[in-house]
Amino acid sequence: MESVYQDHEEQVFEEVALSPSDQFRLQWNQQPGFIALIKQKNVIDQNAELLQYAGVVRVPGWLSPLAFAMQTLVAVAVVASFFNWYATHDRGKIQEEIVALQATTQAEVQRQEEIMSATRAEIKRISRSSNLSFRFGGAPMSHEQAIQQLNSDLDDSSKSEEQYKREMAIREHNLRAKQSALALVNSGTPLLFSLALVLCAGVVRKSFQKDYNRNRHYRRAEDFYLYIATAEGLLPNLVFLVFLHFALSGSIYGLSNIFDGVGPLFWGLFWIGFYFLVLRYFVIVARDMYKAMELRVPHQEWSPDNTILLRIHNSFWITFAALEGGFLLLCYVLYLAAKHF
Repeated sequence: MESVYQDHEEQVFEEVALSPSDQFRLQWNQQPGFIALIKQKNVIDQNAELLQYAGVVRVPGWLSPLAFAMQTLVAVAVVASFFNWYATHDRGKIQEEIVALQATTQAEVQRQEEIMSATRAEIKRISRSSNLSFRFGGAPMSHEQAIQQLNSDLDDSSKSEEQYKREMAIREHNLRAKQSALALVNSGTPLLFSLALVLCAGVVRKSFQKDYNRNRHYRRAEDFYLYIATAEGLLPNLVFLVFLHFALSGSIYGLSNIFDGVGPLFWGLFWIGFYFLVLRYFVIVARDMYKAMELRVPHQEWSPDNTILLRIHNSFWITFAALEGGFLLLCYVLYLAAKHF
C-alpha cells in the first residue's frame, strides 16, 4: 500500500515539475480522439494560459491561428450559406410574383391570339364574299377598304402583342435580378458575420496596443484572439448562423404566415436576444484573453471596465459593418448590371 501512495506522489511531483512548454505538449498528447481540430479546441478551452507556447512548441497537427479559424468558423459558415442560397434563390415572394406575371402574360397573349385569329377569319370571309360594300363601325366600306382595314387592325394587334411581351419580359428580368441580389444578400450576410469574427483579429491587436503596450504578450494578441474565439465559438457560431438565416430567409422556408403575424415588438426582442448571445460569447472570449495575456480579470465581466471585452466588441462590429457595407454595395452593383444585361 505504501508503494502505491509513493508512486502516486512521485507522479504528481513529476507533473508539477514540468515546464510550461512540456505541460502544453502533455496536454496535447493527453487529448482523446484523432481529430486535430477537436484536440486543439480542447487544449485551448482548458489551458488558455498556455497559448503563449503554441508558437514555440511544435506538436503534430496543431494549426496556425488563421488556419484554425478558417477551417472551423468560416468553413461551417460557407457550407451553411451555400446550402441556404441553393434552397432559397428561386423561392419566396418574388418567385410567386414571377409565376403570377408569367400566368398573366400567357393569358393576355392567348387573348390577343384569339382576337388575331378572328381577324384573319374575317379577312378570309370578306375575301371570298361577292358583296361590294361592308360596314365597320357604322361606316360603309368597299371590298378593298374592308380588307385593308382588317389587315391594318391585324398588324396593330401583332405589334401590340410583341410590345406587351417585351414589357412583361423586362419586368420578369428585373424581378429575377432583384431575386438573385436578395438571395445573395440573405445568404451572404451570415457568412460575413462569421468572417468578421476572424478578420477583426487585426483590429483587436491594434486596439490592444493602446491599453496593453507594456504587456509582453500584446504583440500576439491577434493570435490569442483567433485561437480563443475559434475554440469558444464552435457552437456559438452555429447558433449565430441559425439566427441570421432564420431572420433573413425564414419566410422563404414557408414561414411567411408566422412572419406576417408578428409585429415589430417580436423583431425587437429577437435582435436584442441575438445581441445578448453575441455579447455573452465575447465575455467568454475576453475571460480567456486575460488568462492568455496574464492579466488580472476584472471583478465585473459585464461592466465597461472590462477593457478587453470592450475592445473585442468594438473591433468586431466595426469590421462587420465595413464588410457588410461593401457587400451590400457590391450586390447593388450586380443588381443594376443584371437589370441592364
